[in-house]
Amino acid sequence: MVSLLKFFIIGFLIFTNSIGFSQSYWFGPKLGGAMSFQSWGDGTSGGGVNRDPLFSLNGDIFIESYDEFKKGALYASLGYHTRGSSIQFFSFNNAFSARQGYKFNNIVLELGAKRSFNLSKDFDPYFLIGIRGEYTIGTNLKDYEFLGSPYTPNDVFVRKFNYGVTAGGGFEMEMSEFSNVFFEFSIQPDLSFQYESPPARVIDPFQMNQTVDLPLRRVRNLSLELKVGVKFLRKVEYID
Repeated sequence: MVSLLKFFIIGFLIFTNSIGFSQSYWFGPKLGGAMSFQSWGDGTSGGGVNRDPLFSLNGDIFIESYDEFKKGALYASLGYHTRGSSIQFFSFNNAFSARQGYKFNNIVLELGAKRSFNLSKDFDPYFLIGIRGEYTIGTNLKDYEFLGSPYTPNDVFVRKFNYGVTAGGGFEMEMSEFSNVFFEFSIQPDLSFQYESPPARVIDPFQMNQTVDLPLRRVRNLSLELKVGVKFLRKVEYID
């Protein structure tokens, strides 16, 4: 875990150094909310349980190349994102309800490119596309072990490393010569499985001397994110 986390951080530092060495660049934080989805598939055609979305707060720090002539910029970001899903449970007499959420806390490294439409200096829309690598540093699956259900997910089958793509856009507003504020929306589907457990036959904890056949379960993440950020310009000027 520590070695992979170091890989993410070192990769981010190498990329930021390549952008920032002896040239102008933008940097800053962005924060916002996410709505995450998961389909708990069973490996059959059309099989699966579509759960409710999970809402969370996510944040990133980023660096972006200086796009003086509006021809496109490269960016890198490193952040903390919670992926997952939830489901509503009701008591037998509907006297109360509880929401159960599966949370996967991920460190996310994203590399990509963005392009401004260059329509206005005060209100400048843009689009972006990137690739992501994610490392899961923790989950809340142990919180549901007390249920004793064979259908409850187990940390053993969590895939620590995942990858996916990001597509989105937003708009920037100039605050000063050296700072902008921006609003950004993105969709982030995973291409790999966050959770994958093979078919298994286990003892049924609710019926003595009975077994239960558990199907293959493969879970991908899909997140929609809305963020606001501030970017600051480190401007390098050469004087003859």
